[in-house]
This record gives sequence, C-alpha cells and structure tokens, in this order.
Amino acid sequence: MSARAPGLSLRAYRALSPALAAAAHLAAPLLPKLREGLAGRRGLDARLGAAAERAQGCVWFHVTSVGEYEQARPLVAALRERRPGLPLAITHFSPSGRRFAERRPCADIHEYLPLDRPAAMAALVARWRPRLLVFVKFDCWPNQVLEADRAGVPIVLMAGSLRPGSRRLHRFGRPLYRDLFDRFAHLGVCTEDDRRRFVEGLGVQCPVSVTGDTRAEQVILRWEASRGGPVAGALQALGGRLLVLGSTWPPDEQLWLPVLPALLAACPEVRVVLTPHEPTAARLGALERGLAAAGLTCSRLSAVVAVDAAAPGAGAGTGADAGTGAPNVVLVDSVGQLAEIYRAGHLAYVGGSFTTGVHNTLEPAVAGLPVLFGPVIDNAAEAGELVRRGAGQVLRRPPEALAAALRLLGDDAAHRAAAAAARAVVLDQRGATARSLAVIEPLLDLH
Repeated sequence: MSARAPGLSLRAYRALSPALAAAAHLAAPLLPKLREGLAGRRGLDARLGAAAERAQGCVWFHVTSVGEYEQARPLVAALRERRPGLPLAITHFSPSGRRFAERRPCADIHEYLPLDRPAAMAALVARWRPRLLVFVKFDCWPNQVLEADRAGVPIVLMAGSLRPGSRRLHRFGRPLYRDLFDRFAHLGVCTEDDRRRFVEGLGVQCPVSVTGDTRAEQVILRWEASRGGPVAGALQALGGRLLVLGSTWPPDEQLWLPVLPALLAACPEVRVVLTPHEPTAARLGALERGLAAAGLTCSRLSAVVAVDAAAPGAGAGTGADAGTGAPNVVLVDSVGQLAEIYRAGHLAYVGGSFTTGVHNTLEPAVAGLPVLFGPVIDNAAEAGELVRRGAGQVLRRPPEALAAALRLLGDDAAHRAAAAAARAVVLDQRGATARSLAVIEPLLDLH
C-alpha cells in the first residue's frame, strides 16, 4: 500500500503540531488532567524503545480512555485466543484510561501515546513495526495515521462513532478528517447512523461497515457474572422497587435530592440507591447530612449487606425484616458494585451527564432498566439510541426528574415497554466482536 501526499489541511496540521505539543506543556499548570498525563509521559521515549523487541509485528491498538479500552478488550482477548503468540500492544491517551488498564491489563504492552508530533510518531512506528494499527471509537491522531500509512501499515477503526455536530463534520474540519480516514483500510462503526455520517456527511471513500459496539459484549458478560451476588440479594431483601442513582456527581444530586421526599411520599414502596462516583468519606458524610435534612432515612450499603448476610437463611429476598423499617436511601460506600446493583433495580439514572459526559448507560440497560440522564450525552452514542427507542430520557431540572420517575414507577405498561427497549439496545450488539474480527483478520494475513 503506497501512501499519497497529505492535502492542505493535513499539511497545515503537521506543520503546527510541534507547536501544539509545546503549548500543552505551557497549559499543564492550569489543567490537572493534562498535567497528570504529561507527568506520566516522562521517560516515555526510553520505555517505548525498551518495548520495541516485544512489539515487533504487533497489532497496535490505540484508545483514548476507559470506555474505549473497554471496547478494545474483547478484540484483544479474541485475538489472543485465535492467534497465540501474536504481540498485542495498547497505547493510551488519558491518565484515567492508563490507570484503569494498569489494574486490568489485557495486552503485552500498555503505554502512553506520545504527543502527536511527526518525529515522535515516525520513531514509534519504525521501532515497533506493527502489522496493523487499530483505532477504537474516534481518537485518531493525524501524525500517527500519516506515519503508519507511510510505513505501509494497514489502519482500521473499530467501534467507530461520528456523532451529529462533531467537529469532524464542520466545513473546516471535514477536509482534514476525510483525508485522514481515506488512509484507512476499513472503518467499522457502531450504528447505521454512524455509517451514514461517515459516508454521506464526511464523504469518505474507504470501506465502511456496521460492525457494532464491542463494549456491549463486555457489559453482557458482566451482567451474566453478577447473577446471584450478595449485593443484589441484600437490596432485593429490602422489598419494594429501587431507583438507582448511579455514578453521581454533585450536579446530579442537586437534580434529585430536592424531589426525593415528594417521590417517596407518592410512591412509599420505592427505595433509592445512591451511588456517588467517588465515595470518599467527605462525600458520603455530606450526602448523609443532606438526606437527613430532607427528612429521609439512610443506611450505607456495607451495613445493608452485613445485616442481610447475618440474617437466618440469608439470600435474595430473605433479609431479617424485608420491607419493614428499611431505609428510604441506601448510600453506596464502595466502588465496583454498580453492575450488581442494577440487577436489583427498577429504574436508573446515570450521572456525569451535567459535567464531562454521561457514564455507562449500557449496564442498567442490559439489566432491563429504563435509563434517565442529564443533557451531556454526546460522548455516548448508546445514550442517544436509548432516547431514540423510548428507553431513555434527558432530564435538566428537578421537576422533570420527578415527573419521569412518577411515570415510569407508576405506569407498569410504560415501564415494561421502556425496559424491553433498553435491553434490546444492548443485546442487538451481540456479535460485534466477531464482525470486527472479520475485518481485522484478513489484514493480518497480508503479512
């Protein structure tokens, strides 16, 4: 495969990219995440060089953060099983994604991606000599693409997404990204709408197919593994129906706390499971004080689980006094429990959607919960799909939250329809890993 010369937009980006990388260092004191990412890149060139021998002929995945890593993991696992001995390398852009991967590694090499300068990317491609470069979702760096293309490395996008209003579709961004993506051997995208935006909106000429969202299969596996867990059993033992407020930040709590007394007065059988995104001692204490001021009773999840475990014949629905004297709110005081909590739930609200973007909406959806969230959902195509299918709803103000909860908790037919549609959003993605491998493997066989 012979690389063609970049167009005007790519040439301009290439010329400016060293200055952009230098500007990142100047901005770092003002931006904590950027500062952390640059600190993690200290000594990176030496580490990448040391990894070169292990990386020779690798499949090189690049992911930006946690969500994209979760999309890559099923593909990495499938390649490891089908092609033992094939080197697998993953580069990460964000510090949160890099930290997450340190705790859950799946490849032979995990490292930060260098800042996108021509010399740095040329050196990395020359050192690693990958047989295939796989981008996940959308984090495609122009110099990285150009240097791989120049070296004859096939490039693919998997679980690709192109949202409406993306800067890639802007009249100034379109020439650059069209030139960039036309250097790819194949674009595998999540939905038919994504395919249409790449082909009709962006005007790419390379092959584009709907391969699906591989992260959904990870979610399905976690859902299946959470069956019969102690957390779900303890929550079910409380009786009633559960509104799960998952991964909340203060703006999410400001949406719900003012209306919880009215909701629980109208639906006394409902209990709330409040799961702060960062359950620090200070956050938990502040939430407990706020709930008490609103006249709501509260217990921490660890205490609820301990009481259920100590009850005679403990198990799902067998708590010591299920439904009697149970708290209005269960406050989750640990991390990593949400998948199992959703299994016991009836209705979910997913946080983060008033700040940087909504958190994982697939986990409550696969559990058959209608899903509510705030307005910032452009980072998650599946949230938009939930809205489109009538399984999700955007909330902006407390009265909207109260109205949505009353409707879905009070109308069994509306709840059943939304729950079925939510689950279908996830289950329709089954087979995404196999479809993605069908794109990747023929390109591996070219070497």
